[in-house]
Amino acid sequence: MRHLTWGSQSKHHNRMLRNFSLFTLALALAFGAGCSRGKFNQSSANKPDHVLVATIPPNLTKLDPAQVEDGDTIEVLNQVFEGLVAYDENNELVNNLAESWTVSPDGLTYTFKIKKGVKFHSGREMTAEDVKYSWDRAANPAVLSGTVEGYMADIVGFKECWAGKANGLSGVTVIDPYTIQVKIIAPKGYWPMYLQYPCYFVVDKNVAGMAPITSVSQMVGTGPFKMTSFTENQEVVLTRFDDYHGGKPKLESIHRLIAKDPQTRRSLYESGRADWVALERQDKAYVDSKPELAKALTTVDRAAIWYLGFGLTQNAQLRDPRVRRAFAMAINKDRIIQQGFDNINLKAEGIIPPSVPGYDPNFKGIPFDPAGAKQLFAQAGYPNGKGFNPLKLYFRGDRADAKIVAEMVAQDLDQNLGVRVDLAPTEWKALLEMRRKGELPFFHIRWSADYLDPQNFLSFMLRTGAKENSLGYSNPKFDALCDKADVLPLTQKEERFRLYREAQKIAVVDDAIWIPIYFQRDLELVRPGVEGIRRSAMGPLPHTSTDVVFSR
Repeated sequence: MRHLTWGSQSKHHNRMLRNFSLFTLALALAFGAGCSRGKFNQSSANKPDHVLVATIPPNLTKLDPAQVEDGDTIEVLNQVFEGLVAYDENNELVNNLAESWTVSPDGLTYTFKIKKGVKFHSGREMTAEDVKYSWDRAANPAVLSGTVEGYMADIVGFKECWAGKANGLSGVTVIDPYTIQVKIIAPKGYWPMYLQYPCYFVVDKNVAGMAPITSVSQMVGTGPFKMTSFTENQEVVLTRFDDYHGGKPKLESIHRLIAKDPQTRRSLYESGRADWVALERQDKAYVDSKPELAKALTTVDRAAIWYLGFGLTQNAQLRDPRVRRAFAMAINKDRIIQQGFDNINLKAEGIIPPSVPGYDPNFKGIPFDPAGAKQLFAQAGYPNGKGFNPLKLYFRGDRADAKIVAEMVAQDLDQNLGVRVDLAPTEWKALLEMRRKGELPFFHIRWSADYLDPQNFLSFMLRTGAKENSLGYSNPKFDALCDKADVLPLTQKEERFRLYREAQKIAVVDDAIWIPIYFQRDLELVRPGVEGIRRSAMGPLPHTSTDVVFSR
């Protein structure tokens, strides 16, 4: 699921800037004098070709794959830990720690053959026992996972494990050191896609205990890189694992500089201290004005949607679908895309992104209609906004893009409905926790695909009782459509997609529980000479032996 700005005049801000400057200076010195020349087209000339320096906006939220749920942290942990399967750059689900798998005719039993010779960073060979231990561990309530109820609930015995009535998943059986069998409660063709999500990653059972991983020393996986250090507000350092089962990576180390401010990230690139940085959309005009930067700009489509969501448990006024529909009609998404984002992102009519199978390019959501919005709002009992209480709009405080949307939404709702919206920028980790607890009545956030199937955006997020449905949303018609689609085999894709599209219409048009704003398109500066970065529609892939090289 796959989402602190410094105050401009505060002492804390100045101290943070001094600390960050000292840190980046030390890093530049460590890479050699060539890294501090200032000319971004020359500044990396003396940097070792086996070191990749990239930025990351927030601190890591978790160190434990069983707990992590945000895309930025998952991207880092993907270098350290792995699952039985993985997505490749063609968006295909392929074997990883498993060399093959089979499924029984009834779709209920999966048998995985484990690749031999896979080593943990500790040097010990991984076996099927480690796989079972890792899954049992994630399902243990003591580990405090916020994701396993969504991703492991289909495994026989999960409920007993999660309730503390069993020490392990009864549906997971080790057949021999290189074979593991899994029984699920109902046939679901997309189920193997779950196994590339972090709660299924394999940890060293001799190191990770039945409590959350909270230190770098406990982060022992099978991935291409080992976690060397994590210094909050400064950097994450990863070091190559020479015995990686996929072949020794070309990179010796990866440094992720934690830079919450977009201007700081851009400056790190321009000064030569970073090779690869993510930009905010408002950076594009500046980049376009600099020919050397413009040549380094990369645009990447992501299987992700930024949307407005309503929490029905926290605000009784939002439980009326007429109110939510009026909000959707009052928000000018074209203005947001054109003025706020320079037409970079694709306006979202529905929930399912274009890179996800089942996307319907002809789907139409609720159109912008201020007059209709005003009329519908009056029918709901709030003529010209009278009687409607002010709302807080929560969003990521460290993302300038989120702030742009929040400000424009607040303007539209005030102008077109007479609703006062107070902006509530929130620290990312705190925002995730509030969302998990269902404490957000009105919010702007991202949902990024955990696997490439419409189920991940519909029944996984919005079905009654779904773990990720912290909104209090429930519609029996929506549930029935999703339930039918969920159990169909992937080979019946047209029928599956038809059912999911009907469910999407209910959620977006009839109930307006989400207001889709845009499908994400990333802007990145990648230094010329940095080649071979692999990506899927969900983001960068682990840096393996076929990945990054430097050509000068």
